[in-house]
Amino acid sequence: MPFRIRAFGMSDVGRAREQNEDNFMILPEEGLYVVADGMGGHASGQLASALAVARVSEFICIEREKPGFSWPFQVRKDRTWDGNSLACSIQFANERIFVEACKDPSHEGMGTTAVAVLKKRDEDTLVIGHVGDSRIYRYRNDGLYQMTEDHSLLNHLLNTGQIDPAEADNFARKNVIFRALGLKDHVDVDIAELAMHNEDIFLMCSDGLTDLVEDWVIAEVISNCRSDLQTAVDTLIRMANHNGGTDNITIVMLYLEEIADA
Repeated sequence: MPFRIRAFGMSDVGRAREQNEDNFMILPEEGLYVVADGMGGHASGQLASALAVARVSEFICIEREKPGFSWPFQVRKDRTWDGNSLACSIQFANERIFVEACKDPSHEGMGTTAVAVLKKRDEDTLVIGHVGDSRIYRYRNDGLYQMTEDHSLLNHLLNTGQIDPAEADNFARKNVIFRALGLKDHVDVDIAELAMHNEDIFLMCSDGLTDLVEDWVIAEVISNCRSDLQTAVDTLIRMANHNGGTDNITIVMLYLEEIADA
């Protein structure tokens, strides 16, 4: 049975920052959804995240549709067409951000995280891709599950047993990430494919949410709002701000529903 996706997104500057370095894009006709959290300070972070969402969508909507298209980056045989498309779109964005940083000394060191969801053509499957510590969650059957793994120093130390989970909240460098767009001329992109299920909810967000609102609280908000995406997103942003609003907060939420009469 075919699916449709309802989506709602919002970005908030928070209470501690003067400018919003996050960006997001919702393109329902293309089945493409992107969130990027820029870094590098003010104009640089804003530019990096804006380039990320623009270049990802440019590759998916324009570049790969051109006659005689060939892959601009190495692709993996274990990935589908759409899986390789999403990975290449993020590398496409990475290359442009890196070049822009090299061209202008004032943008040196700028970068951005990126999470993206792409619905596969003629198939009830979502492709998710990510770089950095922005996250994608799936809410199903009253449970919230993180579908991405943070490319952060803290997560690396936890995975390798170099730090005890009890120490994680007080870790001084918890927001240091070791993989982001724009830092090098190449970036590795994590890709996964997930079967769509009726009433699944996907939450894409920057760490301005997850640093201040615990997963169980996010799950409670989604449970109480269900398919009212705007209320859920607005509530979560208000909670993050209530807890300090120490960073920009960006959320895109997707609601999957079967089309019974299609």
